[in-house]
Amino acid sequence: MIIRPATITDAVLLTDLSAITMREAFGPPHNPAELVDEYIASSITEQLLKTELLDARSAFFLMVLPDGTPVGYAKLRKHAPPRRMKQRNAIEIQRIYLLQSQIGRGQGRALLQYCIDWARTQGYKAVWLGVWERNARAKAFYEKMGFEPLGFHYFQFGSERQRDLWLQKQLDV
Repeated sequence: MIIRPATITDAVLLTDLSAITMREAFGPPHNPAELVDEYIASSITEQLLKTELLDARSAFFLMVLPDGTPVGYAKLRKHAPPRRMKQRNAIEIQRIYLLQSQIGRGQGRALLQYCIDWARTQGYKAVWLGVWERNARAKAFYEKMGFEPLGFHYFQFGSERQRDLWLQKQLDV
């Protein structure tokens, strides 16, 4: 498994991977297919991904097999952490997704650890992320990785407002 920074030349690949992983993670039976398609159409386009890839506040990482086949990605974004977060020198792990076929093989742990290590080397003292409140598997995974509850926020998923739980992890220990 190789994890590397994603660049603007990866925009099409990331757009396709994002749509696939979004459908796998949030499609039926979790949400109606139409709702997922609505979200993808408005939030996962090549132009939006290009804009995000060029944004100096964002860092994308791509996980690929030795043959170059993409199997996952992560996006970290520098912006103000939630007000409840005491450690202000923090960065958000805004997206982290693997293909369904790769879950349970330790690759999610490797990708998340890569993000944590990268944040630490950049001088951040904490990371935070949002996880859908109905995603029990992801919540358990983040808890195993040392994340603690911080609060919640609402996330617009297509035409539906859903609740994400905020989780945080201190990096200075």
